[in-house]
Amino acid sequence: TEVKELKILDLQRPVFLFVGHVIPRKGLPLLLQACAALQTRGYEQYTLQVVGDGTQQQELEAFCQEHHLSDRVQWIGRVAYDQIGNYFHNADVFVFPTLEDTWGVVTLEAMLLGKPILCSKGAGTAELVVHGENGYVFTPDDPDKLADLMQKFLDEPGLIPAMGERSKQIMAQYTPVAAAQCLAEITKLVMAN
Repeated sequence: TEVKELKILDLQRPVFLFVGHVIPRKGLPLLLQACAALQTRGYEQYTLQVVGDGTQQQELEAFCQEHHLSDRVQWIGRVAYDQIGNYFHNADVFVFPTLEDTWGVVTLEAMLLGKPILCSKGAGTAELVVHGENGYVFTPDDPDKLADLMQKFLDEPGLIPAMGERSKQIMAQYTPVAAAQCLAEITKLVMAN
C-alpha cells in the first residue's frame, strides 16, 4: 500500500471527511450531489476529503469536474490504517452516507475523536447519533437534505466543537468500565426485588 502524506495545506474549513470504499453501497454519489447543491446555493468555503478508493472513483471524479467541485473535493486514495487517524484528527465533521451498512466502525472512530457526525439511516451506527446533539441523521436518498445539514455547519461553525464534545460523551457510555457499572446497577436492582 502506498503511504499518503496528510494533505492539510490550503484546506478550506470546515473539513468534511469520508472514509471508506468508493463503491456504490457507500453512498458517495449522494455526498457529492449534496456538495453540488451547496455550490448552487453559493457555499464554496469548505473541503471534502475522500479517504479510500474503489470501483466508482473515476466516475465520481468526473462528476466533480463536471460540477466544478474539484477544488473542494480532495481524493486522498487508500491510506495505511495507521495513518487514517491523521485524517480524522484534521477533519471537522465526519460524513457516513452509506446506503446500507450493518454497523460502520468508522463512525465510532470519528465519535471517539470528538467529531460531529452526519450519518445515513442506512448505517447501524445511526443509532448513536442523537439528531441535533452530536450530529444529524438523514435518509440516504435525499442529497438536498444532506446539503441542508452540511450547510448548518457552514452557517454555524460553533456547532462543530459542541457536537464533537457530545460525540465523546456518548462514546464514554460504551467503555468497559461504564458497561460494568451498568451491569452492577442492574444486578443490585434484581437482587433487591
